Amino acid sequence: MKISPMDVRQQQFKLKFRGFDIEEVDSYLELIANELEELNKENETIKAELKKVEQEIEEYKKAENDFRKVIASAQDFKRDAIEKANQESQIIIKQSEIKAKEILKGAEEKLFKLEKDIAELKSTKMQFEVQLRAVIENHLKLMDIMKQEEGKK
Repeated sequence: MKISPMDVRQQQFKLKFRGFDIEEVDSYLELIANELEELNKENETIKAELKKVEQEIEEYKKAENDFRKVIASAQDFKRDAIEKANQESQIIIKQSEIKAKEILKGAEEKLFKLEKDIAELKSTKMQFEVQLRAVIENHLKLMDIMKQEEGKK
C-alpha cells in the first residue's frame, strides 16, 4: 500500500486519556509528509532520468546494430570487390595470353616469310651470278675471237 504525503497529513488519531501531544504529532506528521513529498519528487526525477538513460541505451543499441550492419555491408562489398577484381584479372590474363599467342604466331609467320624471301633472294643472286659469269665468259670468248681475228689480219 502506497502512502502519499496527503495521506500522512490527513491521518486522524483517536484521542484517549493521557494521549500524545496533538501539536507534536501533527508537527511530526507534517515533517514526515514533507519528507515523503521530497522523496516522491526525487523518485519521479530519478524515474525520468532512468527513462531518459534507457532511451539513450536503446538509441545506442540501435546505432550499434546499424553500425554492425554497415560493417557487414562493407565487408560484403569488400569481398565482392575482391572477387570481381580477381575475375577481371583472370579475364585480362586470358586475353593477354591470347593476344601474346596471336602476336607470336604473326611474328613466326613473318619470320617464315622473311626466311623464304631470303632463300629466294639467294637463289636469284646465284642465278644472276651464273648468268653474269656466262655473259662475261661469252664476252671474253668474243674478245679472244676478236683478238685472234685481228691477229690474222
